[in-house]
Amino acid sequence: MIKNLGEKYSPLYFLAALGFGGLAVFFFMAFMHITPHPGTAMPTFETIMDAYAEGDGFMRSVIVAGYIGMTIFLVIHFTLLAWNLREFFAFKRTAAYDDLKQSNAEVTLMAIPLTLGMSINGIFVAAMAFIPNLTSILQALMPFALLAYGAVGVLALVIMGNYLRRLITTGTFSFEGNAGLNQIIAVFGFAMVGVGFAAPAAMGTNTWVVLIAVWGSMFFAMIAVLLFIVFLVSGVMSIKRYGLAVGNSATMWLAIPTMTLWAITVLRDRHGLQTLVNAGPGGPQEHPSSSVGLMFFLSIIIVLQAAFFGLGHIVMKSNGFYRDYVLGREITSPAAFTLVCPGVGISVLLMFFINVGLVQNGLLEKFSAGYYVALAIPAITATATIWLGFTLFRNQLSKASKFAREMQQAPEVVNA
Repeated sequence: MIKNLGEKYSPLYFLAALGFGGLAVFFFMAFMHITPHPGTAMPTFETIMDAYAEGDGFMRSVIVAGYIGMTIFLVIHFTLLAWNLREFFAFKRTAAYDDLKQSNAEVTLMAIPLTLGMSINGIFVAAMAFIPNLTSILQALMPFALLAYGAVGVLALVIMGNYLRRLITTGTFSFEGNAGLNQIIAVFGFAMVGVGFAAPAAMGTNTWVVLIAVWGSMFFAMIAVLLFIVFLVSGVMSIKRYGLAVGNSATMWLAIPTMTLWAITVLRDRHGLQTLVNAGPGGPQEHPSSSVGLMFFLSIIIVLQAAFFGLGHIVMKSNGFYRDYVLGREITSPAAFTLVCPGVGISVLLMFFINVGLVQNGLLEKFSAGYYVALAIPAITATATIWLGFTLFRNQLSKASKFAREMQQAPEVVNA
Protein backbone atom coordinates (compact mmCIF):
# COMPACT_ATOMS: atom_id res chain seq x y z
CA MET A 1 0.00 0.00 0.00
CA ILE A 2 1.41 3.37 -1.00
CA LYS A 3 2.13 6.21 1.41
CA ASN A 4 2.82 9.92 1.29
CA LEU A 5 0.47 10.73 -1.57
CA GLY A 6 0.88 14.43 -0.93
CA GLU A 7 -1.06 16.54 -3.44
CA LYS A 8 -2.45 13.39 -5.09
CA TYR A 9 -4.41 12.49 -1.96
CA SER A 10 -8.19 12.99 -1.84
CA PRO A 11 -10.51 12.97 1.19
CA LEU A 12 -12.63 10.51 -0.79
CA TYR A 13 -10.12 7.82 0.17
CA PHE A 14 -11.87 7.87 3.55
CA LEU A 15 -14.65 6.02 1.73
CA ALA A 16 -12.38 2.97 1.52
CA ALA A 17 -12.30 2.82 5.32
CA LEU A 18 -16.01 3.59 5.44
CA GLY A 19 -16.96 0.68 3.20
CA PHE A 20 -15.01 -1.92 5.14
CA GLY A 21 -16.44 -0.55 8.40
CA GLY A 22 -19.91 -0.97 6.98
CA LEU A 23 -19.14 -4.59 6.12
CA ALA A 24 -18.20 -5.19 9.76
CA VAL A 25 -21.58 -3.80 10.80
CA PHE A 26 -23.29 -6.11 8.30
CA PHE A 27 -21.78 -9.14 10.03
CA PHE A 28 -23.15 -7.82 13.32
CA MET A 29 -26.58 -7.93 11.67
CA ALA A 30 -26.33 -11.73 11.85
CA PHE A 31 -26.24 -11.43 15.65
CA MET A 32 -28.89 -8.72 15.62
CA HIS A 33 -31.52 -10.53 13.60
CA ILE A 34 -30.74 -14.25 13.65
CA THR A 35 -29.62 -14.92 17.22
CA PRO A 36 -32.22 -14.53 19.99
CA HIS A 37 -31.61 -11.74 22.51
CA PRO A 38 -34.68 -11.65 24.74
CA GLY A 39 -34.93 -8.64 27.04
CA THR A 40 -32.31 -6.59 25.21
CA ALA A 41 -32.69 -4.34 22.17
CA MET A 42 -29.26 -5.42 20.92
CA PRO A 43 -27.44 -8.76 21.13
CA THR A 44 -24.72 -9.01 23.75
CA PHE A 45 -21.77 -11.31 24.30
CA GLU A 46 -23.89 -13.35 26.72
CA THR A 47 -26.89 -13.72 24.38
CA ILE A 48 -24.61 -14.71 21.50
CA MET A 49 -22.83 -17.33 23.60
CA ASP A 50 -26.18 -18.71 24.77
CA ALA A 51 -27.35 -18.92 21.17
CA TYR A 52 -24.17 -20.79 20.22
CA ALA A 53 -24.54 -23.24 23.11
CA GLU A 54 -28.20 -23.95 22.41
CA GLY A 55 -28.28 -23.51 18.64
CA ASP A 56 -28.11 -25.93 15.74
CA GLY A 57 -25.48 -26.10 13.03
CA PHE A 58 -26.91 -23.14 11.15
CA MET A 59 -26.95 -20.92 14.23
CA ARG A 60 -23.41 -21.84 15.17
CA SER A 61 -22.17 -21.27 11.64
CA VAL A 62 -23.78 -17.84 11.58
CA ILE A 63 -22.16 -16.88 14.87
CA VAL A 64 -18.70 -18.07 13.82
CA ALA A 65 -19.00 -16.26 10.49
CA GLY A 66 -20.22 -13.15 12.29
CA TYR A 67 -17.25 -13.00 14.62
CA ILE A 68 -14.73 -13.72 11.86
CA GLY A 69 -16.26 -11.16 9.50
CA MET A 70 -16.55 -8.46 12.14
CA THR A 71 -12.96 -8.93 13.26
CA ILE A 72 -11.45 -8.90 9.77
CA PHE A 73 -13.33 -5.88 8.52
CA LEU A 74 -12.94 -3.84 11.70
CA VAL A 75 -9.18 -4.37 11.53
CA ILE A 76 -9.18 -3.28 7.89
CA HIS A 77 -11.42 -0.31 8.71
CA PHE A 78 -9.22 1.07 11.46
CA THR A 79 -6.06 0.38 9.47
CA LEU A 80 -7.42 2.39 6.55
CA LEU A 81 -8.71 5.06 8.92
CA ALA A 82 -5.24 5.52 10.40
CA TRP A 83 -3.74 5.62 6.89
CA ASN A 84 -6.27 8.24 5.80
CA LEU A 85 -5.73 10.46 8.83
CA ARG A 86 -1.97 10.38 8.30
CA GLU A 87 -2.30 11.14 4.59
CA PHE A 88 -4.94 13.83 5.14
CA PHE A 89 -2.87 15.83 7.64
CA ALA A 90 0.04 15.72 5.21
CA PHE A 91 -2.29 16.75 2.39
CA LYS A 92 -3.43 19.80 4.41
CA ARG A 93 0.09 21.22 4.12
CA THR A 94 -0.03 21.24 0.31
CA ALA A 95 -1.27 23.81 -2.18
CA ALA A 96 -3.75 21.21 -3.47
CA TYR A 97 -5.63 21.44 -0.16
CA ASP A 98 -6.00 25.19 -0.56
CA ASP A 99 -7.30 24.67 -4.08
CA LEU A 100 -9.77 22.08 -2.82
CA LYS A 101 -11.11 24.55 -0.25
CA GLN A 102 -11.96 26.97 -3.06
CA SER A 103 -13.74 24.49 -5.33
CA ASN A 104 -16.76 22.18 -5.46
CA ALA A 105 -14.47 19.46 -4.13
CA GLU A 106 -14.52 21.06 -0.68
CA VAL A 107 -17.64 18.98 -0.04
CA THR A 108 -15.45 15.84 -0.11
CA LEU A 109 -14.23 16.84 3.36
CA MET A 110 -17.60 15.53 4.58
CA ALA A 111 -16.15 12.05 4.05
CA ILE A 112 -14.21 12.62 7.29
CA PRO A 113 -17.14 12.95 9.76
CA LEU A 114 -18.96 10.31 7.71
CA THR A 115 -16.16 7.80 8.31
CA LEU A 116 -15.62 8.80 11.94
CA GLY A 117 -19.31 8.18 12.55
CA MET A 118 -18.88 4.69 11.12
CA SER A 119 -15.86 4.17 13.39
CA ILE A 120 -18.00 4.89 16.45
CA ASN A 121 -20.61 2.46 15.13
CA GLY A 122 -17.88 -0.16 14.69
CA ILE A 123 -16.59 0.32 18.23
CA PHE A 124 -20.14 0.11 19.56
CA VAL A 125 -21.09 -3.16 17.85
CA ALA A 126 -17.71 -4.71 18.62
CA ALA A 127 -18.13 -3.86 22.30
CA MET A 128 -21.59 -5.44 22.35
CA ALA A 129 -20.34 -8.63 20.70
CA PHE A 130 -16.96 -9.07 22.40
CA ILE A 131 -17.12 -7.62 25.94
CA PRO A 132 -18.75 -9.77 28.65
CA ASN A 133 -21.12 -8.10 31.13
CA LEU A 134 -21.18 -4.88 29.14
CA THR A 135 -24.88 -4.46 29.90
CA SER A 136 -24.05 -3.77 33.55
CA ILE A 137 -22.45 -0.43 32.57
CA LEU A 138 -24.18 0.15 29.24
CA GLN A 139 -26.54 2.87 30.45
CA ALA A 140 -23.65 4.76 32.02
CA LEU A 141 -21.96 4.78 28.60
CA MET A 142 -24.94 6.31 26.79
CA PRO A 143 -24.03 9.96 27.62
CA PHE A 144 -20.52 9.34 26.29
CA ALA A 145 -22.03 8.00 23.07
CA LEU A 146 -24.02 11.23 22.75
CA LEU A 147 -20.85 13.26 23.30
CA ALA A 148 -18.95 11.24 20.69
CA TYR A 149 -21.62 11.63 18.04
CA GLY A 150 -22.10 15.24 19.06
CA ALA A 151 -18.40 15.92 18.40
CA VAL A 152 -18.65 14.31 14.95
CA GLY A 153 -21.83 16.28 14.31
CA VAL A 154 -20.09 19.55 15.19
CA LEU A 155 -17.26 18.67 12.80
CA ALA A 156 -19.80 18.02 10.04
CA LEU A 157 -21.58 21.31 10.75
CA VAL A 158 -18.30 23.26 10.66
CA ILE A 159 -17.23 21.69 7.35
CA MET A 160 -20.62 22.17 5.75
CA GLY A 161 -21.07 25.65 7.21
CA ASN A 162 -17.78 26.81 5.72
CA TYR A 163 -18.66 25.26 2.37
CA LEU A 164 -22.15 26.77 2.15
CA ARG A 165 -20.99 30.16 3.41
CA ARG A 166 -18.40 30.35 0.64
CA LEU A 167 -20.88 29.25 -2.03
CA ILE A 168 -23.59 31.66 -0.88
CA THR A 169 -21.35 34.68 -0.44
CA THR A 170 -19.19 34.22 -3.55
CA GLY A 171 -21.45 32.27 -5.90
CA THR A 172 -18.53 30.09 -6.96
CA PHE A 173 -20.35 26.79 -7.34
CA SER A 174 -19.52 25.30 -10.73
CA PHE A 175 -22.36 23.32 -12.29
CA GLU A 176 -20.04 22.31 -15.11
CA GLY A 177 -17.45 21.02 -12.65
CA ASN A 178 -20.08 19.16 -10.63
CA ALA A 179 -21.12 16.74 -13.40
CA GLY A 180 -22.65 14.21 -11.02
CA LEU A 181 -24.34 13.72 -7.65
CA ASN A 182 -21.08 14.39 -5.79
CA GLN A 183 -22.65 16.78 -3.29
CA ILE A 184 -24.82 14.02 -1.80
CA ILE A 185 -21.79 12.88 0.17
CA ALA A 186 -22.70 15.71 2.57
CA VAL A 187 -26.17 14.21 2.94
CA PHE A 188 -24.60 10.83 3.64
CA GLY A 189 -22.43 12.37 6.36
CA PHE A 190 -25.28 14.04 8.22
CA ALA A 191 -27.42 10.90 7.91
CA MET A 192 -24.58 8.94 9.56
CA VAL A 193 -24.54 11.34 12.51
CA GLY A 194 -28.32 11.12 12.75
CA VAL A 195 -28.36 7.33 12.90
CA GLY A 196 -25.58 7.46 15.48
CA PHE A 197 -27.61 9.69 17.78
CA ALA A 198 -30.54 7.31 17.35
CA ALA A 199 -28.57 4.42 18.93
CA PRO A 200 -28.86 5.77 22.51
CA ALA A 201 -32.51 6.49 21.72
CA ALA A 202 -33.06 2.81 20.99
CA MET A 203 -31.00 1.43 23.88
CA GLY A 204 -31.22 4.08 26.57
CA THR A 205 -33.46 3.80 29.62
CA ASN A 206 -32.84 7.27 31.09
CA THR A 207 -35.59 9.59 29.89
CA TRP A 208 -33.32 12.56 29.25
CA VAL A 209 -30.71 10.51 27.45
CA VAL A 210 -33.39 9.09 25.17
CA LEU A 211 -34.98 12.50 24.64
CA ILE A 212 -31.68 14.18 23.75
CA ALA A 213 -30.82 11.27 21.46
CA VAL A 214 -34.16 11.55 19.63
CA TRP A 215 -33.74 15.31 19.27
CA GLY A 216 -30.18 14.92 18.01
CA SER A 217 -31.08 12.23 15.49
CA MET A 218 -34.02 14.28 14.20
CA PHE A 219 -31.85 17.41 13.89
CA PHE A 220 -29.14 15.78 11.79
CA ALA A 221 -31.56 13.60 9.82
CA MET A 222 -33.61 16.66 8.85
CA ILE A 223 -30.48 18.53 7.77
CA ALA A 224 -29.68 15.51 5.61
CA VAL A 225 -33.17 15.51 4.07
CA LEU A 226 -33.03 19.24 3.26
CA LEU A 227 -29.56 18.95 1.74
CA PHE A 228 -30.67 15.92 -0.26
CA ILE A 229 -33.44 17.92 -1.91
CA VAL A 230 -31.08 20.78 -2.75
CA PHE A 231 -28.13 18.69 -3.92
CA LEU A 232 -30.20 16.17 -5.87
CA VAL A 233 -31.76 19.00 -7.85
CA SER A 234 -28.42 20.75 -8.44
CA GLY A 235 -26.81 17.44 -9.41
CA VAL A 236 -29.53 16.60 -11.91
CA MET A 237 -29.25 20.13 -13.35
CA SER A 238 -25.50 19.66 -13.79
CA ILE A 239 -25.95 16.29 -15.47
CA LYS A 240 -28.71 17.49 -17.78
CA ARG A 241 -26.71 20.49 -18.92
CA TYR A 242 -23.14 19.20 -19.01
CA GLY A 243 -23.51 15.43 -18.85
CA LEU A 244 -22.26 12.97 -16.25
CA ALA A 245 -18.49 12.82 -15.88
CA VAL A 246 -17.43 9.19 -16.13
CA GLY A 247 -15.31 9.46 -12.98
CA ASN A 248 -18.33 10.68 -11.03
CA SER A 249 -20.60 7.83 -12.13
CA ALA A 250 -20.42 6.09 -8.75
CA THR A 251 -22.10 9.10 -7.12
CA MET A 252 -25.34 7.94 -8.73
CA TRP A 253 -25.48 5.37 -5.92
CA LEU A 254 -24.77 7.69 -2.97
CA ALA A 255 -28.47 7.94 -2.14
CA ILE A 256 -28.68 4.17 -1.50
CA PRO A 257 -26.69 3.93 1.76
CA THR A 258 -28.11 7.30 2.84
CA MET A 259 -31.63 5.88 2.66
CA THR A 260 -30.57 2.88 4.71
CA LEU A 261 -29.34 5.22 7.45
CA TRP A 262 -32.62 7.13 7.37
CA ALA A 263 -34.60 3.91 7.69
CA ILE A 264 -32.53 2.69 10.65
CA THR A 265 -32.87 6.12 12.27
CA VAL A 266 -36.66 5.77 12.08
CA LEU A 267 -36.53 2.26 13.56
CA ARG A 268 -34.27 3.35 16.42
CA ASP A 269 -36.24 6.51 17.19
CA ARG A 270 -39.43 4.46 17.17
CA HIS A 271 -38.01 2.40 20.00
CA GLY A 272 -36.91 5.57 21.79
CA LEU A 273 -40.40 7.06 21.52
CA GLN A 274 -41.82 3.88 23.04
CA THR A 275 -39.43 4.36 25.96
CA LEU A 276 -40.67 7.93 26.40
CA VAL A 277 -44.29 6.76 26.30
CA ASN A 278 -43.52 4.23 29.04
CA ALA A 279 -42.08 7.04 31.16
CA GLY A 280 -45.29 9.07 30.85
CA PRO A 281 -48.17 9.27 33.30
CA GLY A 282 -49.79 6.17 31.84
CA GLY A 283 -46.81 4.01 32.85
CA PRO A 284 -45.41 1.10 30.81
CA GLN A 285 -47.47 0.25 27.75
CA GLU A 286 -47.71 -2.70 25.40
CA HIS A 287 -45.88 -1.95 22.16
CA PRO A 288 -45.94 -4.11 19.03
CA SER A 289 -42.51 -5.31 17.89
CA SER A 290 -43.40 -4.26 14.36
CA SER A 291 -46.35 -3.31 12.19
CA VAL A 292 -47.52 -3.62 8.62
CA GLY A 293 -47.10 0.14 8.33
CA LEU A 294 -43.44 -0.19 9.30
CA MET A 295 -43.01 -2.99 6.78
CA PHE A 296 -44.56 -0.76 4.11
CA PHE A 297 -42.17 2.06 5.04
CA LEU A 298 -39.17 -0.27 4.62
CA SER A 299 -40.62 -1.44 1.31
CA ILE A 300 -40.76 2.13 0.04
CA ILE A 301 -37.11 2.70 0.96
CA ILE A 302 -36.07 -0.51 -0.80
CA VAL A 303 -38.01 0.45 -3.94
CA LEU A 304 -36.31 3.88 -3.98
CA GLN A 305 -32.92 2.22 -3.54
CA ALA A 306 -33.70 -0.13 -6.40
CA ALA A 307 -34.50 2.85 -8.63
CA PHE A 308 -31.18 4.57 -7.89
CA PHE A 309 -29.34 1.26 -8.23
CA GLY A 310 -30.91 0.41 -11.56
CA LEU A 311 -30.28 3.83 -13.09
CA GLY A 312 -26.71 3.93 -11.82
CA HIS A 313 -26.00 0.42 -13.05
CA ILE A 314 -27.27 1.21 -16.54
CA VAL A 315 -25.13 4.33 -16.69
CA MET A 316 -21.95 2.72 -15.35
CA LYS A 317 -22.29 -0.28 -17.62
CA SER A 318 -22.82 1.87 -20.71
CA ASN A 319 -20.09 4.47 -20.07
CA GLY A 320 -17.40 1.94 -19.18
CA PHE A 321 -17.05 2.90 -15.52
CA TYR A 322 -17.05 -0.73 -14.37
CA ARG A 323 -14.46 -1.66 -16.96
CA ASP A 324 -12.09 1.25 -16.42
CA TYR A 325 -12.51 2.25 -12.77
CA VAL A 326 -13.41 -1.04 -11.07
CA LEU A 327 -11.87 -3.87 -13.08
CA GLY A 328 -9.06 -1.85 -14.66
CA ARG A 329 -5.82 -0.70 -13.06
CA GLU A 330 -4.91 2.10 -15.44
CA ILE A 331 -7.30 4.82 -14.22
CA THR A 332 -7.32 6.02 -10.62
CA SER A 333 -10.39 7.54 -8.99
CA PRO A 334 -10.95 7.65 -5.22
CA ALA A 335 -14.64 8.19 -6.02
CA ALA A 336 -14.76 4.54 -7.10
CA PHE A 337 -14.76 3.52 -3.43
CA THR A 338 -18.25 5.01 -3.28
CA LEU A 339 -19.46 1.76 -4.84
CA VAL A 340 -18.83 -0.28 -1.68
CA CYS A 341 -21.28 1.68 0.50
CA PRO A 342 -24.43 0.96 -1.57
CA GLY A 343 -23.85 -2.79 -1.36
CA VAL A 344 -23.51 -2.52 2.40
CA GLY A 345 -26.59 -0.32 2.62
CA ILE A 346 -28.75 -2.72 0.61
CA SER A 347 -27.54 -5.77 2.56
CA VAL A 348 -28.17 -4.19 5.95
CA LEU A 349 -31.60 -2.85 5.06
CA LEU A 350 -32.65 -6.21 3.62
CA MET A 351 -31.80 -7.82 6.96
CA PHE A 352 -34.12 -5.35 8.69
CA PHE A 353 -36.81 -5.81 6.07
CA ILE A 354 -36.76 -9.60 6.32
CA ASN A 355 -36.68 -9.80 10.10
CA VAL A 356 -38.48 -6.67 11.28
CA GLY A 357 -40.77 -6.19 8.30
CA LEU A 358 -41.70 -9.76 7.40
CA VAL A 359 -40.91 -12.13 10.29
CA GLN A 360 -42.15 -9.92 13.12
CA ASN A 361 -45.39 -9.27 11.24
CA GLY A 362 -46.00 -12.99 10.76
CA LEU A 363 -45.57 -12.75 6.99
CA LEU A 364 -42.57 -15.07 6.96
CA GLU A 365 -41.74 -17.84 9.42
CA LYS A 366 -38.28 -17.64 10.90
CA PHE A 367 -36.00 -20.59 10.01
CA SER A 368 -38.42 -21.81 7.37
CA ALA A 369 -37.28 -22.67 3.84
CA GLY A 370 -38.55 -19.30 2.63
CA TYR A 371 -36.59 -17.56 5.39
CA TYR A 372 -33.33 -19.16 4.28
CA VAL A 373 -34.05 -18.18 0.68
CA ALA A 374 -34.72 -14.60 1.77
CA LEU A 375 -31.48 -14.48 3.80
CA ALA A 376 -29.55 -15.60 0.74
CA ILE A 377 -30.32 -12.27 -0.96
CA PRO A 378 -28.46 -10.00 1.51
CA ALA A 379 -25.77 -12.68 1.91
CA ILE A 380 -25.09 -12.75 -1.84
CA THR A 381 -25.19 -8.94 -1.99
CA ALA A 382 -22.68 -8.70 0.86
CA THR A 383 -20.43 -11.29 -0.77
CA ALA A 384 -20.40 -9.30 -4.01
CA THR A 385 -19.67 -6.15 -2.01
CA ILE A 386 -16.72 -7.80 -0.26
CA TRP A 387 -15.31 -8.84 -3.64
CA LEU A 388 -15.84 -5.29 -4.91
CA GLY A 389 -14.09 -3.74 -1.90
CA PHE A 390 -10.98 -5.88 -2.23
CA THR A 391 -10.96 -5.44 -6.03
CA LEU A 392 -11.04 -1.67 -5.70
CA PHE A 393 -8.31 -1.70 -3.08
CA ARG A 394 -6.09 -3.87 -5.28
CA ASN A 395 -6.67 -1.84 -8.43
CA GLN A 396 -6.62 1.62 -6.84
CA LEU A 397 -4.21 1.58 -3.90
CA SER A 398 -2.09 -1.58 -4.03
CA LYS A 399 1.23 -1.98 -5.84
CA ALA A 400 -0.65 -3.59 -8.73
CA SER A 401 -2.23 -0.29 -9.78
CA LYS A 402 -0.85 2.16 -12.30
CA PHE A 403 -1.23 4.83 -9.63
CA ALA A 404 1.16 2.96 -7.35
CA ARG A 405 3.68 2.56 -10.14
CA GLU A 406 3.54 6.26 -10.86
CA MET A 407 3.95 7.11 -7.19
CA GLN A 408 6.93 4.79 -6.91
CA GLN A 409 8.75 7.03 -9.34
CA ALA A 410 8.33 9.98 -6.98
CA PRO A 411 11.25 10.12 -4.54
CA GLU A 412 9.12 11.21 -1.60
CA VAL A 413 6.86 8.14 -1.75
CA VAL A 414 7.53 5.14 0.48
CA ASN A 415 5.77 1.85 -0.17
CA ALA A 416 4.76 -0.55 2.54
